Order: sequence, then structure tokens, then C-alpha cells
Amino acid sequence: MTISIWRYCHLTIALSSCVFLLVASITGVILAFQPITELIQPYSVGQAQEATLAETISVLQTEYDEVLLIEIDNNDFITASVVTKDWESETFYIDPFTGKKVGDIIETPWIFEFSTNVHRSLFLKKTGRFIVGFISFLLVLMAVSGLILIIKRQLGVKHFFSKIYKENFEQYYHVAIGRLTLIPLIVIAATGVYLSLEKFSLLPSHRVSHEIDYENLQTSPVLKVSEFAVFQNIKLEDVRSVEFPFSPDVEDCFTIELSNKEIVVNQITGEVLSEIEYPFVVMLSDLSMILHTGQGSITWSLVLLVATLSIFFFIYSGFAMTLRRRANTRISKNVSEKDASEFIILVGSETGGTFGFATLLSEALTAIGKTVFVSELNKYDTYRSAKYLIVLTATYGEGEPPVNSIKFEEIFGKTQPAGNLQFSVVGFGSTKYDEFCKYAIEVDQMLSAQSNFTSVLDLFKINKQSFNEFNEWAAQWGQKAGVSLNLTQLEKTERVKINKEFIAEQKGEKKKTIRTLNQ
Repeated sequence: MTISIWRYCHLTIALSSCVFLLVASITGVILAFQPITELIQPYSVGQAQEATLAETISVLQTEYDEVLLIEIDNNDFITASVVTKDWESETFYIDPFTGKKVGDIIETPWIFEFSTNVHRSLFLKKTGRFIVGFISFLLVLMAVSGLILIIKRQLGVKHFFSKIYKENFEQYYHVAIGRLTLIPLIVIAATGVYLSLEKFSLLPSHRVSHEIDYENLQTSPVLKVSEFAVFQNIKLEDVRSVEFPFSPDVEDCFTIELSNKEIVVNQITGEVLSEIEYPFVVMLSDLSMILHTGQGSITWSLVLLVATLSIFFFIYSGFAMTLRRRANTRISKNVSEKDASEFIILVGSETGGTFGFATLLSEALTAIGKTVFVSELNKYDTYRSAKYLIVLTATYGEGEPPVNSIKFEEIFGKTQPAGNLQFSVVGFGSTKYDEFCKYAIEVDQMLSAQSNFTSVLDLFKINKQSFNEFNEWAAQWGQKAGVSLNLTQLEKTERVKINKEFIAEQKGEKKKTIRTLNQ
């Protein structure tokens, strides 16, 4: 039941958010290149983060007539707003050791501006921001539900990175890629939710307000900036921005934003007049922006790029698996009515593969003139004319019933059979799992415990949906039931499959022979 809930949750969220998620993913892929295109620019100076604030301010004040502002971005590019000796106001990237200009401010290409606006609000302003935030929240739920499904599928956390049983291309890579991109996707989604909450002022706000006694400010001793002890102890790696005094008056001060606090410094004495540490919410906001955008790291930007690209595959493979499952579990219209059939075939299947065997068994019985009714275990009922009950069921996860069998035990306990039935249970699974055919064992025990049910054949287990093993069961069961079954159609299908597997093996193991194919 747990598997079913999480799978439906996973699918429902994907269906409800598909279009918006595609838009967010497309723009996200584009925006993942923005930090990369910025970081490859030659505006970062080696060892610049090791320079002290005192050294940088000193060289800037020597180089320019006036310095207004210093800012350091997440790319470690140092920007200075200055008034040159020619009395021109300029803003550019600088070398902190020399104060010289190293480049003009990067202009954001239109493609990034457009993508940013779409990514943030879909051009719908507050409504769009809410939608984007909500989609981010749904992506968190999808990632969490996907994580739980993988854990269930791999039989526990300790087997999370164990070998994946390959049913088909979409299923295999949906799980394989999901395991690798799960953490980045959760980070992208969670930080997206956080930033949206911040935009709507739903998080604790913080406004820095310094209380300074301007009437009693000290005007001595007069020190040079290079002599300020506080500036000598601050390295550029800890600096966000430095706002310079507007005038030489003692009331105008330096305001320095550091990574964890903001300080106000007397421009004459170098005395720290006020110091306010940022609350956790401010640092979390900055961290969320960096993790969500990849600013300052080419490596993380590439991780975000790959994770965002994987969303396209998840959408495709998820819907492909759903459509295949629905197609496989669609039962062909029964020729005989439920209460008029002598043979009842009940199927328990998670992905739909077991239904193929049920269909072919039904066709084989019908071909020899038998009345057959095929249904799901969840739809177990009384069958007035039935003599034989055949249960074909898979096992999911750690011995759990398939999605269409979760109600069988409850219904079986409440339903009194119309007459005596001879039954046979066939379990489908993989021997690589410890709980191989566990649910089939449980069904066999349920039926055996009832006086109205008589076992025709002991529980039969089939590994990896092997036709040869199923054909062996059909022969044994047919002998007991007094019927002869011809399953040549499945044999042909299986032989093609074996052929493909054999050819693949031949590429790596030259010594195998054609004789292996027919074993």
C-alpha cells in the first residue's frame, strides 16, 4: 500500500506541474551558463582574497581622487566606484594590489535577462512568483517521493547504490540518473522555495540599524587608513562591500559589510563605532542564492546544469513508464463472463509484465475450448462456475504486494467462494532479491489455509519472467488439470529476446556457441 501511495503521489505531482516545470527547466539550463560565462572573464586577480582591506583602500586612495564604494561579488571580482583625477565618475573591476582598472563591468546578455525574468515570475509578476515558488515546492515533493520509491525498489537504504534490475531503458535510467542527481535537484528546489518565500516577505526580516553617539565621536589620534587596526585584520575574502565617507567630517564613517556582520568605522581614528552580526536568516539567504544560481563556481554550475537537464529525461521516462504500465495492465475483453467461466486467472502486477503471461495463458486455454476469465487480484470475487483458480503474481519491494493486489487479502477474507476450487500460484520475481516471490508465497499460504481450495500444483517461482520456466509450469499444471497448452506464441517472443541477449554476449565473450541459445 505504501508503494502505491508514493507512486501516485509522484505521478500526480509530475502531471500537475509538468508544463511549468518544463519552462523553469529550460530557463534554468540557460541560466546555468551565466556564472560560467562570467567566471571565464579575466577579471579575477590571483591571491586577491588574501589582500587586506587596509592595503586595497590605500592604493585606491592614491590612484584616484575619490573612492565611493568597493564591492566584491560571488565571482571574486572586485568592483570600485571612483572619481578619477580627471573628475570623471567610473565603475570598473580593479586589481586590489595596484588599484588599476582590469576591466569594465560585465553587461548581462539579453538572453540571461529574459530567462531570469521568465524563471522568476513567468512575466506574471507576483502571481508568477507564487507559481514558480509552488512549482519548486512540488519539485521537492517529487524528489522526496522519488527517493522513497528508489529506496523501496532497492530494498533499503543500504542497497541504494546497488545494481539496478533492468526492466527497460526508461525504467533503468530513470532510477540510475535519479540516484545521481537527487541531491542537486533537492537543493535546486529547496532553495527556490526559500527564495520565493523571501520575496513574499514570509521569512523573518532583518534591517541593520546602527546606534552611534555622533556627539561624542573622537577626532584623535588622526591615523591613515593603512594604519587602521581593524582594516589590517580584515581580508578581502571576508568583505562584501565598503561604503566610503561622503565628506571629511567625523560624522561620516566607513560602513563595511562583511560575510557575517556589518561594522561602522570612524574615518579619522579607525575606531569601530558599531558592530552588528547578521542573523542566520541573512546568511541562509545568501547561501540559497549561491546554491540556486551557481554563482562563483564553474563546478557547481555544471552540476546544476546536468541536474536541470535530467528533469527533461525524468518527464519523458516517467510518462513513458506510466503509459507502458497502463498498456500492459489493460486486460483484453474477456470472451466468457465471470460466472460462466471454468478457469479464473487473477493477476498481481506492478509494472504490467505479468499481464502478458496471463493473456497468453488465457488464449491458450480458449484455443482448446475452455471458458476463461482474467482479472486483477484486487477484484477477487465469487465465481459460480469456476473449477480452477490460477494466480500469477509478482512481488514488489521488500516482499510487498503489487499495486493491483493490495486489497486482495482483505477481500479474500470477506468473500465466501461459490464452490470448491483447485488452485495454482505462480510467482514472478528475481533471485537477486532476498524476498524472491515473497508475496506469491503469502497468497499460496492464504489459499491453502481455506478448506474450499485445493492445490493442483505446489507454488511455482519464475525468475526474471523466463518463458522457459513459465512453459515448464504450464506443462506440469496442464498434466494435473487434464489439458494440453500450446504457448508457441510466447516461445517465439522469448527466442527473439534470447537472440538479442546472445548477440550482446557474443561481443564480449567470443567462446559462446549457438548451442547456448537453445538450452
